[in-house]
Amino acid sequence: MKTTILLVLLGACYILTSASLVEAQPQFSGQPPYQPLNQATPPGVAGQWAGALGRADMIYYQPVLIKLPGGGKVTVTHHLTGQKHEMKAPAQAGFLVGPLYRFRISNIPEFPGVELYPSIELIDRLHPPAGLKQKYPVPIEITEADIAAAMNDLLVTKVIYLEQPDLAIPRAQQASIHEERIPQSKNLITEADLRGRPVVILRLGGRIPSPVELLGNPLNPPAPIEINR
Repeated sequence: MKTTILLVLLGACYILTSASLVEAQPQFSGQPPYQPLNQATPPGVAGQWAGALGRADMIYYQPVLIKLPGGGKVTVTHHLTGQKHEMKAPAQAGFLVGPLYRFRISNIPEFPGVELYPSIELIDRLHPPAGLKQKYPVPIEITEADIAAAMNDLLVTKVIYLEQPDLAIPRAQQASIHEERIPQSKNLITEADLRGRPVVILRLGGRIPSPVELLGNPLNPPAPIEINR
């Protein structure tokens, strides 16, 4: 089960990324599929659409493995008690398709004192053999470059997708996760659609969310999460 990541740095609050981020991309024949969503769509909308399309299952928690450079800690909040659960990276927890989740990353050796609050939304899930879902998590790798970009007021957006075998890049994969940078002018979700099945959208920036965003409120409580013990 090989997973590939598409990456685009959308730019600072006021700045777009430079053309130097553009790299050669695989070519696909025919017209790309129509995709009304893109990387500029407000967080949470793609997850809502996934639910409307019937991809959400409110009893199936898709395992997600969060990797940080050099270790670090991942903190998630329980939706019922408000209790914070701090886990050493790589950290694995279960998330539902549809809701928008936010978690904290901290104690990263190369970035002492830095705390960031990435968000993820699942727009699909994997279908592993029965009883083996914990062995097949969706990997999310946050790199030193991602953290440095966020600290420089850039927004990093990644779409993680399951690769379509007959569109696989015809060369040996050097890393466990292949990552591509996509021109800012292209639709990131369309590019993922062309290569396979989009599963997760990750956003990482330098903004610190408000307590309401972190803890929710009676009308918008935190989404349920499954903590692996």
